[in-house]
Amino acid sequence: MYYAVRSHLKGGSRNWQMALGNFLINGALSYDRFAGLRPNVVNQMHYDMFCHFLNTLQKLDGNLMDRTTFFHLEKIKWDIYRECSLQPHGERQEEFLEQCKKKVLGISIPHGNDNSTHFIRKHQEALLELIDAINSGSIRTAIHTTLPYKLTTTDAEITMIVGGVDVHVKTKHHSTGSSIPIAQIAEGTTMSTMGPSKWTTTTCELFIEANCLTDVLEERSKVTLRGDDDGGYWTSLFDFTFKVLYSIWAHAQQLEDVTGAWPPLPNDIHYIECHVFAGDKDFDNLTSTNPALVYHFTSLKKPTAEIKIEEKQRSQWSDCAYNFAKIYAESGQLEEAIFWLNVSVEAMVEDFIQQVATTGEVLAEIEGDEYKFDTAEEILTEQFPEMKGKVEWPNTIIHTSIFTKLKRALKYSGLAVNKKEVIKKYSQVNAKRNTLFHGGEAKIDVNDVEKAFGAYDWLRKNLTQLQR
Repeated sequence: MYYAVRSHLKGGSRNWQMALGNFLINGALSYDRFAGLRPNVVNQMHYDMFCHFLNTLQKLDGNLMDRTTFFHLEKIKWDIYRECSLQPHGERQEEFLEQCKKKVLGISIPHGNDNSTHFIRKHQEALLELIDAINSGSIRTAIHTTLPYKLTTTDAEITMIVGGVDVHVKTKHHSTGSSIPIAQIAEGTTMSTMGPSKWTTTTCELFIEANCLTDVLEERSKVTLRGDDDGGYWTSLFDFTFKVLYSIWAHAQQLEDVTGAWPPLPNDIHYIECHVFAGDKDFDNLTSTNPALVYHFTSLKKPTAEIKIEEKQRSQWSDCAYNFAKIYAESGQLEEAIFWLNVSVEAMVEDFIQQVATTGEVLAEIEGDEYKFDTAEEILTEQFPEMKGKVEWPNTIIHTSIFTKLKRALKYSGLAVNKKEVIKKYSQVNAKRNTLFHGGEAKIDVNDVEKAFGAYDWLRKNLTQLQR
């Protein structure tokens, strides 16, 4: 609607101009993250649309008229959040905030004591307080959450730097009781297994304080692959908290201070209570459940289920590896997800080869030596057919890859599927494989994982046709 009416700003009756102004005001309010109901998350699109509505309203009203004064203050506040959130204080920030302060003071507010004028004036004063608090270093973010396991062997006070920001953390442990019915533990004592376990009898309460402003609604790239439609967004607040937790766990492991806990996962943070203080003033606050989690409620009054598990053959290794990949993708360990998905697809290809190789001769042909220039003849003749058989290629033998075996097996398979599409899908699963398998640092996000799983599902559907 915005883009449809933007070309009709000029002309029209007085009623049209009033309707257009009201539309622009309501549009700006709907995207203003600070006004009205708080959204779940804000991103670049929300900011851009807010600016579009504000700029167009300003063209309609003129510069800094009554209707735009409030929105200009909101934009300055939003710019401060975008520039200063989770950033250490420095010269660049000081220069930026000085410019913001001049803009705030440069906005003229009409004289009078009506409620609207009083509200805008209070808003201007609060914004100046925020700027001064950031510049003086008195801005801080207090985060409270609980993990379902021990993070340190004892209660601890930890100082650290995360992304250039000074952070102080207090850990406090609570016993949930013994999982062994006959075990008795003294009051004020916790008991947990010393070996690694995903299930413990101790929880860890964390109080995190960061010396910076935090935009509690800023959207970050997704960290988990979920099966539901809403996609499981992720915020800078949860992202920062997770980095703090992981840094503490990694430090404990380096000191061999064994806590019996597996590496923290994004899904382990079930909730966060956050307050942003400007001096002693609670400037912003939010209590939020983990946006990457799905909660399922089951009635305990349901009738007892009767389940019968038939004896069957052991699941194929490709299926087991796929299940590992799926669990890791759903819990936020994206590198592990890609790793195990590649283990699974290679096992699937091996199963496919065994189905295709109906004779020993065919199997030997599929698994035979691969020469360094095996595909050179094919590539050359595709471009220059007249060169077929005219080049004597070196017979340099290299390790026969799964990729090569798949291409050879496809020639014998008789599958009614585009062979090039099979190779394309395999390459999509395999895209980050070599970096992961050989110790490199692969940058993997949820989009990479979604693409790899989509390609894998296509391969599983088409390569298993022979087994039906």
